[in-house]
Amino acid sequence: MAAHATHRPAAGFTLVEVLVALVIMAILSAMAFRGIDAVMRAKDTALAATDRTLKLNTGMSQFEYDVSQIVDSKVLPQAVMFDGATLRVARRTHEGIQLVLWTLQDRRWQRWASGSYIHMSELTDAWMRTQQWDAISGNAVTVLDNVDSFQVYLCNPAAVNINGCSWNNVQSTQGAQAQPVQPGGAKVVPVQPSAIRISLKLPEGELTRERELPRW
Repeated sequence: MAAHATHRPAAGFTLVEVLVALVIMAILSAMAFRGIDAVMRAKDTALAATDRTLKLNTGMSQFEYDVSQIVDSKVLPQAVMFDGATLRVARRTHEGIQLVLWTLQDRRWQRWASGSYIHMSELTDAWMRTQQWDAISGNAVTVLDNVDSFQVYLCNPAAVNINGCSWNNVQSTQGAQAQPVQPGGAKVVPVQPSAIRISLKLPEGELTRERELPRW
């Protein structure tokens, strides 16, 4: 008697099961993409913050070195000049005397330096050129972007006490030194400040740095 083979339907997925699987895979893919995108954005943010920190540290190091070499050039009205946006000082170099500006322009903290001179007339010419920022801005170096404000203060050595310096805004100090205090017209004798403080307001917060001034 011949045996009859039994035919069973082939195992497989129904259309509903396939659609459900596709939906689940699509959801998992979207979640994975969001995770990768978040990681990449976090990486970019961290790199940008690191780069900004390095630029700031480099700028502060240069600023402190400039301050350590300040001299009284007899060309600037005062050895440390600040007009609310631009700090002007003269510093000693191996080649002579150099005029240096630290300024805030269009929310960019910038540094400009003249050549090094040995003749007073050359330094005077450089001082006059700095009165027009547009004329020298092409040679300035942007130290840091996105800076909201830049302020400079000087420490009055006559007012130092156990609590530290008496910090005065440079502009008010300069104004006081220019005013006569006696009927004969004698002016206040400028007292050399013992230290300088700068304050930068950044989106991340306020940064303050202090540096002792050399004797000039």
